[in-house]
Amino acid sequence: MKIEAKFRDGLKLLMKSKSLDEINVVMLCNTVKSNRQTFYYHYRDISDVIESMFLKEKIHNSSRVFEYENIIKPLIAYINANITFLVAVGSSFASDKLENFLYSYFYQKASQYLSFSGKSKELTTKNHNNVLRGLSIILSKEMFFWIMNKSKERQAHLIKRLHGVWVYFIDTYPTELKAIK
Repeated sequence: MKIEAKFRDGLKLLMKSKSLDEINVVMLCNTVKSNRQTFYYHYRDISDVIESMFLKEKIHNSSRVFEYENIIKPLIAYINANITFLVAVGSSFASDKLENFLYSYFYQKASQYLSFSGKSKELTTKNHNNVLRGLSIILSKEMFFWIMNKSKERQAHLIKRLHGVWVYFIDTYPTELKAIK
């Protein structure tokens, strides 16, 4: 196993018993039986390890990305499988890493959806970017809130609510943007 993976796995292991704010480089190095010089050769700080973790995460989607359910359901499955880790990150100094991860996921999937559906051809570059940014910001913020307050809203309600946002940004908003001159 590569040393970077050992640091990522070690951090996840530590996060099961300690809050992220309590974990330091020395603890992590002791957990993976490595020294600080090796850590600093690969990472700047604990936040850098978190960012690396999110960059390496794979959310297995169906090849049929042009259906909303094939975008949202794999993400929810990933969240359910990693909820302890995600809540720990979301509750810490690294919450922006989780928000960026969610934003990037939605931006990428919405971009693919617009391309596959042919809807991107109907938009100017500026409007295309506005649709992607607006949709990704709202969906990532809503998903972050759901992760942090998971017990307060049923999954079915979340999917339905996010679908309404999706439909607005994919169908209604582009039409409104075209009408603005």
